[in-house]
Amino acid sequence: MAQYSHLPIFIKTYEFIKLVYRIIQQFRREYKHTLGAELQAIIWQVLDEIIVANSLPIRERAQSIDKISWLFDKFKIRFRFAFELGLVNAHKFGVAQKEIEEIGRMIGGWRKWVGK
Repeated sequence: MAQYSHLPIFIKTYEFIKLVYRIIQQFRREYKHTLGAELQAIIWQVLDEIIVANSLPIRERAQSIDKISWLFDKFKIRFRFAFELGLVNAHKFGVAQKEIEEIGRMIGGWRKWVGK
């Protein structure tokens, strides 16, 4: 198994997944296995794509990083929806938003680096 502990974006996303799981634990039952499960699936896809992108030659990473960005945007929209439904309290939403912004900056920086 390859090691990804040297990738800041991998580490940050992995830690964020733990936060997402803790937040989803608090969802009401009718949303836990629908919206909650979808949020979990999407954020795992983001992590999986980070692994894929990192394994590609640098000149071939752009398309994979674009997919990561698209998936992450999809996650953000659904997470905001969960907040608007009252499934996530304001404090947890704020904590998650800080992490979301940082991961988003990392994705953008990775994309710029690959584009050079």
